[in-house]
Amino acid sequence: NIPVLSHWCSRWSCICMCMCVCGTSTVRGVFGHNVTLPCRYDTHAHGVLSICWGKGKVPTSKCSNTILSSTDGTVVVQKSQRYQLLGRVAEGDVSLTIVDAQRSDSGVYGCRVEIPGWFNDLKFNTHLVIEEGRLHATLPK
Repeated sequence: NIPVLSHWCSRWSCICMCMCVCGTSTVRGVFGHNVTLPCRYDTHAHGVLSICWGKGKVPTSKCSNTILSSTDGTVVVQKSQRYQLLGRVAEGDVSLTIVDAQRSDSGVYGCRVEIPGWFNDLKFNTHLVIEEGRLHATLPK
């Protein structure tokens, strides 16, 4: 029976991984400008939920290196005023806006939406790339 159990567990792990990690994307921002990392969920199905944003991929539980978290729509942790929730949180838009993006902001960020129950959380990993802005030269007439 051990091979059957082992097979079942490996299938369960795959199903969980597919259901729990819901998205990975790359966002490009411009140095010195605001940049928004997307994260949304359905409030009609779940109501307003607790969320967290962390620097690094979303781990098995909670957020790693939490930079911002919100409980029932109220921000409870905010490591810097540069990290903002500017979307319609009550409608499920918990996208993270980084104000005045710096080169050091580049990297992976993780958003976790805490849906009640086991293995229900939504997880979104975003790779942020900060690029130099383009200078617009004006030619003399």
